[in-house]
This record gives sequence, structure tokens and C-alpha cells, in this order.
Amino acid sequence: MDETNVKPAADEALALLGLYLRERVSPHPILNPYLADAAVWVTGSVAAGVWDEMAELDLRLLLPDEEHSRLAAALREVHLWEPGRDFRLRLEDREPFRRFPGVRLHVLSGTQLRQEFRYDPPVALWVHQHARVLQDPLGGLDAQVREGEERFRDALPSLRCEHYYLFREARNDMIPRLMPRRLSTGLAIKRGEAVREALRLAFLADGKPYPYDKWLEVMAERETSSGSGIVTAVRALISAREPLAVERAGKVLRDRVAFALQQGGVSESWLEQWWLWPSIAPGSHQ
Repeated sequence: MDETNVKPAADEALALLGLYLRERVSPHPILNPYLADAAVWVTGSVAAGVWDEMAELDLRLLLPDEEHSRLAAALREVHLWEPGRDFRLRLEDREPFRRFPGVRLHVLSGTQLRQEFRYDPPVALWVHQHARVLQDPLGGLDAQVREGEERFRDALPSLRCEHYYLFREARNDMIPRLMPRRLSTGLAIKRGEAVREALRLAFLADGKPYPYDKWLEVMAERETSSGSGIVTAVRALISAREPLAVERAGKVLRDRVAFALQQGGVSESWLEQWWLWPSIAPGSHQ
């Protein structure tokens, strides 16, 4: 992302977070006692510098497990949180705040944040690398992000292999052939899978985690060295209708993804034998 856009976005996100805490969280008799120890940060479109007038302000608090349990019990007692409806401790503020239609306040325990990083490591890491942190007095958030970065670096060779394999399989399966019309839905699914994996690989080729699907296209263009070319090829594939046009667009996308991975250090020999994964150890092609 252009650094000239990052600083204003960060300043705005932190300013909004500070205002919301002062105006609506600090006065709350149940939440206030927990603020001193809580890591507080903002994620979502405002943190990433992406304008979205329909998006709510997404705020997060991190508490040690014991404090999180006490807060959850207190909120449940006054019926502000019902675990039967949502096991996550999320408070919905539906009153508009500044330019936002509402605010989501998600309170995490240390264990829950750790599970988030384990469930979908690249997405969780991208989200938290783009978060804007107001405070982290106990260092719990910083420690978990650093651990996530280390695990991602260790897993990167395998992630590149896995996602390239998924990309090539989807691309091969989406090529139109003589088949009953009822299989057209399957082809559309495979085309979508190929697009998603290609955009994810734009990030992995640069050694970066990728965002969730909503932001794959725009952030690939902003944040990756190969994203512009891959996104152009993705758009051509999506708009292609005739079988030959789909096949041609698919080949262009394949070549651009493979070139990006080569630039990132993946050997051409492995890319030519992608179908042997996972029998070929990831380290053998780096």
C-alpha cells in the first residue's frame, strides 16, 4: 500500500478508536474496570485505509483469560451477552458513531486470539499486521502477532506449494469440454477457486500473508509486486465466455502466477511438477 495513504488511515483509525473509548466504553460501569489491562485495537476497512460507508467500526479488546471470564460472567448476568446466541464475546452498538452505522466490540481472551491465529494463519496475520493498536499494556497482542509471523515464515514454502497445487487443479478443471450443461455450475465453481488461489499466491510469492476474500483483489494490486498483472489476468478470466477465451485467459493467469512464484524463489522445476505435491518436500525447490 502507498505509504502516503497508510499514515492518514492509521491516524484516523486511532483517533476514532480513542473517541469511541472515551465516549461510550469508559463510561460503562462493567467495561471500564477492564480497560487498564486490555490491549485495544481497531481492524477492518478504516484500519486498512479502505473506504466502505456500509462497514461498521470493528474494535477489539484482548484480556487475560481469567479477566475475560469475569467480564463475560458480568455481561451475561445483566443480559448484555448471551453465549447461546454467539459464543464469541461481541457487543453490538447499533447507534451510529461518526460516519459509521454502528460499532462491533469484540472482546477476546488470550486463548481465543491464539486459536484465531491457528485456524487461518495467513488471514489472521494479515488482519493484525494491518490493525491499528491504541494500547497493549501487557504486551499480549504484540507477542501473539510476533509468534504468528514466525510460524508463517516457517510455513511459507509449504503454503506456496499447497496453494499453487490448488490453483493448478482448479484451473485444469475449469477448462470447458464437451459435457452436459448441468456441469456448468461446477465449471463456475472451479473458475472461482482458481481466481481466489491466484490472488492469494500474489501475496505468498512476496512472502506475505493474504487477506480474506473480500479484499484479495484490491490489496493484491496495492501490496504485491505481481498483483497488478495477476489481477488483470483474473478480470480477463472472469469476463471470458467462449471456451477458447476461457482457456486462453486461464493460461495467461497460470503463466503470471508461475512467474511471480519464480521471482519469489520457487524453482521452475518444481512448478513444472506441481502435481507431485505433497510427495515432493517443500524445501527441495527453494
